[in-house]
Amino acid sequence: MIAPDAIQRVKDAVRVDEVVGEFVALKRKGPRYLGLCPFHNEKTPSFNVSPALGIFKCFGCGEAGDAITFLQKHEHLSYVEAIRWLAKRYNIDLPETEATPEQQLEHSERESLAAVQRFATEWSTAQLWDTDEGRRIGLAYFHERGFRDEVIRTFQLGYVPEQGAAFATAARAQGFDPELLEKAGWIKRREDGTAWDFFAGRVTFPVHGLGGQVIAFGARALRTDKGPAGGAKLPKYFNSPESALYVKSRSLYGIHFARKAIADSGICLLVEGYTDVISLHQAGIANVVASSGTSLTEDQVRLIKRYARQVTILYDGDPAGIKASLRGIDLILAEGLGVKVVLFPDGEDPDSFARSRPSSEVEAFLRDSAKDFLVFKTELLVKDTGGDPVLKAAAIHNIVESIARIPDQVLRQLYIQQCGRLMEVSEQALLSEMNKVLRRALRKQHGPLEAPEAEVPALQAPQPPPVAIKGTAAQERDLLRMLLNYGHQHIMVPVRTEGGETREEDYTVAEFLFELMALDDILFDEPLFKEIYLDYRHAKNLGVEVEAGRYAGHEQTDWRHLAIDLLTERHLLSPNWKERHRIHTVHERDILIDAIEEGVDILRERRLDRMLEALDERLRGTAVPDEQMAILREKMDLINAKLALSRKTGRVVVG
Repeated sequence: MIAPDAIQRVKDAVRVDEVVGEFVALKRKGPRYLGLCPFHNEKTPSFNVSPALGIFKCFGCGEAGDAITFLQKHEHLSYVEAIRWLAKRYNIDLPETEATPEQQLEHSERESLAAVQRFATEWSTAQLWDTDEGRRIGLAYFHERGFRDEVIRTFQLGYVPEQGAAFATAARAQGFDPELLEKAGWIKRREDGTAWDFFAGRVTFPVHGLGGQVIAFGARALRTDKGPAGGAKLPKYFNSPESALYVKSRSLYGIHFARKAIADSGICLLVEGYTDVISLHQAGIANVVASSGTSLTEDQVRLIKRYARQVTILYDGDPAGIKASLRGIDLILAEGLGVKVVLFPDGEDPDSFARSRPSSEVEAFLRDSAKDFLVFKTELLVKDTGGDPVLKAAAIHNIVESIARIPDQVLRQLYIQQCGRLMEVSEQALLSEMNKVLRRALRKQHGPLEAPEAEVPALQAPQPPPVAIKGTAAQERDLLRMLLNYGHQHIMVPVRTEGGETREEDYTVAEFLFELMALDDILFDEPLFKEIYLDYRHAKNLGVEVEAGRYAGHEQTDWRHLAIDLLTERHLLSPNWKERHRIHTVHERDILIDAIEEGVDILRERRLDRMLEALDERLRGTAVPDEQMAILREKMDLINAKLALSRKTGRVVVG
């Protein structure tokens, strides 16, 4: 783990304009910078960077944050990866906090395994390019597959000679422990302890992690003879075993090379094998990853979800393979991602199709052939029923199981309607069946006694909107905006002494606001505004110097987004008004006392409104004359107080 003080040193050193400026062309405009937003297409700059506050904000699409969140969004890094990127950028050491013995052991093993895989990558690529056997067998195989040299180098493809222990010998010479080499999957040991290369006579496909480091290997046999240790014929593909460095269910082949293209397009193409990924990359289609022949897992889907809104699955046309994978696709639906399917012509797969056609034709085919998964599944299963009612009922149950996995209720309803038409089944029958599926899922999750009845309502006529209730959200937001922008600023506040004289006292804006709010025990109604206000007040009471960055870089997303919105001004006053036209403009910071007093007075008025509403409710609920008179006297006092406030705020009191 990175030590907290080291993270703080990184944050203190970072200049958001320098970081953003490495990816976006920025032009200075007064105290801030402007540029074209990298998160959406625009022609007029609306992307603002404020070095003073350490934040960015796009007024076009709403994206906002600090340097860390910019890197997370733009480069699709995790928080820790962004910290490490910034530490490298600003030459800051990142010492790790003292870990438990178990954590130290795991960290040490991960580092050792990573060192093995780095060495193995360099060694196997050298064998491919620099040896006669590698060029004659390994490189020739890749060329036969149609892979160009630059693509082979990009994916760091390699070769392991057939000598039986070439890698084991080379690795031992570099000081690697045989036990570690076996954990990494590179060697096996016979009963007498001698080692042999597990990947001997195979070409290798390194599996890269998100950051580009090699975490595992896949290897393909080029011959069909028996393994070095004797015994049965070896399978075509071998993969590294799972380890502290590599968990197969959390990894996707090609994700390091694909993640930016996936994020840019919002679509992840999902294929089965290594060569499918490489061939599509070579055809200029980079947003593609492979599940490496395993059933899709929740962790893999969640990894895709970090970058994509939609998954398009590329099938090679084998009906048995398609049906076997249908269940796993429900995991994608459950994560709220859209799913489409592309079916290749008979005898073709993504690899062969991409190698035999121009890139433009491949792109057009993928675009034009993509079909909604649930429609595809419905047509596929209905076709297999042959009109048999029992088989059709089973198909309906299967399809409803998939629709029920979709978290969006409106989308579920639309699919129910569409699949009902395709299967010639009433919408109500499908809804009823889906309710059963949802209830079973809830019972499984919560137990039979606690699970509420899950209902999927049919489409209903729109209900009239609720009657609007008067609130003070706008005033609360404005007061919080002034607190975050000017809370530290000093103002001279006129104060009346006991002798009736007036003198000016030095307050900060925060102290002045807190005092005005405390006079009538007023607090914000909006929960989020209230949380930040109370946090600021509590910190101030403890003597902490509160800066806007406390909230602009806060770990709570809703606090951070609100703070950035409040701290970022959409427009700045042009100096031309005064310098060229001699027109004097009044800035808010020059009238803070009046602005804060007016905002607090409006909150007082709203509190009086609520008290008056409560008195009206009490008046309607009693027929006792004395109680009615007492309530009316209270109401008159409140109306008088409200009239006094109205004279200050300029608001008209009605009723």
